[in-house]
Amino acid sequence: MRRTLVLAMLMVVSQGVVCGQDSKAEREIRALDDLRVAAILKKDVLALDRLMADDFTYTHQGGVTESKVDFLGEMKSGKGAFTSLQMSGVKVWVFGNTAVLTGRCDLTAVREGRNLVIPEHFTEVYTRVHGRWRWLLWQSTRLAG
Repeated sequence: MRRTLVLAMLMVVSQGVVCGQDSKAEREIRALDDLRVAAILKKDVLALDRLMADDFTYTHQGGVTESKVDFLGEMKSGKGAFTSLQMSGVKVWVFGNTAVLTGRCDLTAVREGRNLVIPEHFTEVYTRVHGRWRWLLWQSTRLAG
């Protein structure tokens, strides 16, 4: 177990991990994530389609998991209507061709005609495919209170 942990740490260090530094990759990821939020709020399915990896997974705070097709389908149908996404405390780690973001998201969504205000902690992953960053994963956990 200890050997596995040491090997994992060495792999991370050897990949040039960037956390909290103003690296080019971090700036790219933060700008891309701003575009993602804007596209979600505008319900811009085409922009999101270009941004998302084909094997994208979105896990909602309630445990429902959607694929790229599911997520975009919900948005097209109007069921997946987010009216506000307030991101805060976002940290970015870059591991070679993978970027991991964590932070808080206070979102307002319309579901079945009701406004829901949900504070959550999220983990988000981007991956670089053929030189382009793609949104690969979102997973959130509802915060108490």
